[in-house]
Amino acid sequence: MVLSIETRNFSSRSFQQGEVIMDTLLALPVRGRFYGVRGSFPADDAKIGGHTTCHTIQFGNTLIIFDTGSGMLTLGNELMSKYLSPGKTLHDLDRFMNQYAADRKDMRHMGDALMDGGFIRNDQELHVVIMWSHVHGDHLFGLQAFKPIFLPKTHIHMIGGLHNGLNMAEIMERFVFAHPIFPVKWEWLNSKRELQVVQSDEHFTIPCDIGRDIKVWCLPMNHPNQAYGYRFEWGGKVVTVTLDHEHNHELDRNIVRLWDAADIVVTEVQYTREMYAYGRKGFGHITADAAADHALEAMPKRVITTHHDPDAPFEVIQEIARTIDRSAGIRTEFAIQGMVF
Repeated sequence: MVLSIETRNFSSRSFQQGEVIMDTLLALPVRGRFYGVRGSFPADDAKIGGHTTCHTIQFGNTLIIFDTGSGMLTLGNELMSKYLSPGKTLHDLDRFMNQYAADRKDMRHMGDALMDGGFIRNDQELHVVIMWSHVHGDHLFGLQAFKPIFLPKTHIHMIGGLHNGLNMAEIMERFVFAHPIFPVKWEWLNSKRELQVVQSDEHFTIPCDIGRDIKVWCLPMNHPNQAYGYRFEWGGKVVTVTLDHEHNHELDRNIVRLWDAADIVVTEVQYTREMYAYGRKGFGHITADAAADHALEAMPKRVITTHHDPDAPFEVIQEIARTIDRSAGIRTEFAIQGMVF
């Protein structure tokens, strides 16, 4: 039983808030940023970036964090600037949190102690949506380093499917914020968290402060232990995220449906044809040639590759993107840590 989280399934009806501005104002940009671009394991690479999968998509002021790899460390530090009291720095915050833990004080009260100590502003709250493609470690364990999750004025709307019958709250409680994996238990965290469990082939919406709500479509993908792809529609824009899926040259209709005429596709493309042929079949990742085949069928406007193999150097990552660009004739680029789209 998870005590500190409200678990419920949301219907699209529950998100209906009405339109707040005219349709003519809905042609707004969708912004995103990559905080982690490696797959499977972190890498020592200052040129591309070494953190594992984590990126944001922002619709209006609605911030969606997609997957919680080790890039969550950097993202969390950026978001903490919303909380810090004048004159306080992240170094001050780190020192206090570390000393609080070292003194073996009750972690359930650390968020209140930060506010009582004047580190955190009382007049600021943070609202974020966190979504997961799946629950393999490289997409998951960065949440332990996400400082806002320890604070009482953080509100997190968690969205994810079932994995071996477990929802995201159960995954967190059993495997991420759990002894002996991590010294802070899930129920000790001070943030306010609610869970939305999504099903395969489900349509739902996420509230947005500007215009209509964000329409989302979830479809299953071919990956060990189950993974999900998502298509977002808002303000006349379509953004698709498909991480960790495997196909040789047989088209996966779910991928084609999610990519169909999208403005931007953010997708993992971890292997070249040669890499795949030597011992990687069945690992759950797509090749550049297979990605090009899907792009030709779906015809998105732009493709951004991510979830780069931890052993792949710059030249291989660059060639994967170029292969899709040449073969499909679709603008394709590779994600670099810190890159904005």
